[in-house]
Parts: sequence; C-alpha cells; structure tokens
Amino acid sequence: MLRILIILTFFINIAFLQDRSTIFNTGSPDGTEGFLIDNNHSVANRFSISNDYVLEAMVFYVSQQSTFGNVTVSIREDDDDSPGELVSDLSIWEFQLDPQNQNNYNLIVTTDLCIYLDADNYYWWLIEATDAMTEATWIYSNGSLYYNATTDDNGETWTSQFGYAGAGGIWAEQIFENATLQGDVNQDFVLNIIDIVTIVSYVTGNTDFEQEQFDIADLNSDGVINVIDIVQLVNIILSPIHANPDFILEDVNPASEYFGENLGPSFFNGQVSCYYFGKQG
Repeated sequence: MLRILIILTFFINIAFLQDRSTIFNTGSPDGTEGFLIDNNHSVANRFSISNDYVLEAMVFYVSQQSTFGNVTVSIREDDDDSPGELVSDLSIWEFQLDPQNQNNYNLIVTTDLCIYLDADNYYWWLIEATDAMTEATWIYSNGSLYYNATTDDNGETWTSQFGYAGAGGIWAEQIFENATLQGDVNQDFVLNIIDIVTIVSYVTGNTDFEQEQFDIADLNSDGVINVIDIVQLVNIILSPIHANPDFILEDVNPASEYFGENLGPSFFNGQVSCYYFGKQG
C-alpha cells in the first residue's frame, strides 16, 4: 500500500511540474521529524520570486499526532522579517489532516482563485493549528539552508533563522503582460484612426499627454512628437497585417476531447478568439 502511495505521489508531482512553475520547493522529506504545530506553536517558510505569479497549488508534508487534526495554511506578506498580513482575503485555507495518510503528503489546489504574488517581494508560507485539539508535525526539509520563522506564543512573537524548512512545494503560473504597442496612445491594443486623431490633437495643442502616452506617441524616439510621428503611425496602420502562424501538432493531452488528433490554430477558426498551445513536458 505504501509503495502505491509513493508511486501516486510521484505521478501527481510530475503532473504539477508539467503545467506550473515551481516557485518554492524543498523536495519530499526522508524522515518524520519536524516542527511542532499546535495551539501555541506555528511555523513559516520564507520565499521570494523574481517574476509576477498567480498561485496555483501547494504540497506540504504534515503528519497528524492528535486524534483530530486541522491546520490553517496561509500565504502572508513580509513584515520586518516575520510573517505579516495575508496576501489577500483568499490566501488562507483550513485543511483537515487524514490520520490514514501514511506518506504525509497534503495538497491544496488554488486554480479557482486569483491570488497574485508580485516580483521582488518576500512572502511567508505559514502553517498553524486551527484549534486547540490539533497537534501535528510539519516534517523537516532535507536541506538546512532555508529561512524560516517559528513562534511558541501563538504568533505574538516570531523567531527567524536559517535552518530546516517545513517540507513541501509551491506552484504558480507566471504572469506575462502585453507589451506596449507603440503609437497606441489610448491603449486599447489597436492602432487606428483614433490614435492618429489623438496625436494630431496633441501636436496642435488641444490635448495633453501623460508621460507614458508621450513615450508611446514618440514613434521615432527623438524626444519630440510632431508630424513625423504621425506619418510613421499612418504608415504602420496602412501596412499589411501579418497573419498568425499556422501549424499542425498532435494533441497529447489524454483529458482532451481531441486527444490523438492533429490540429492547429486553423482548426478552431470562427470558434475562439485566442489560442494557447502548452508544452508537453
């Protein structure tokens, strides 16, 4: 039975790694020792990210010691090197532990939520007991070079240090923003006569631009908006529109209704307004 659970865990981990970016991962633990989680004792792992992300899922290795076990998992802001406020009202979950869970693998999926994590910030992944009846262990990570915070007074004070982390991983989807379309001064993602009229209005002194609009309207980047920029924008608008590339690939997603079929963007013409083709692995 234990072997089956380990194999199942392995395939679940692969599934998440294929679809998501790993923003924090200590790996699965080798032992059973760890941090005490009870009414007074809580633990948090600190992590940082270099890009903007939307939270997708969390896996954590927590074992239940009491007859009943309920923990509260949350993602929090950094507050002077300690866990602070929630990232959002949605970034907190009550989770019921299963005493029959022999591998101590617990999963929370957050794909139905929109929890944003901003680049170049520190965050804390906190696990605490939900009630006074709960006693559990957040099993140690294999490595000891992580930054964590612990409390023994129910969060009144925190002690932060380098050492073992609570074992687990966090997955998220990276956010890619649309690049600025040069000349699109009204920022509707379309270059048309409205943008031309707006720039003309600025050149004739009838409209003021914010700095961002000025930079977008200065098509030749000479620091001045004049008739040269207007002519350049007209030429861009009149240029032929390049069609999206077309291709044919086999659908390798077993859950897809088109599994095994060869298809591409032209297959969906007139049905959808955008296409997303993800990686196989």
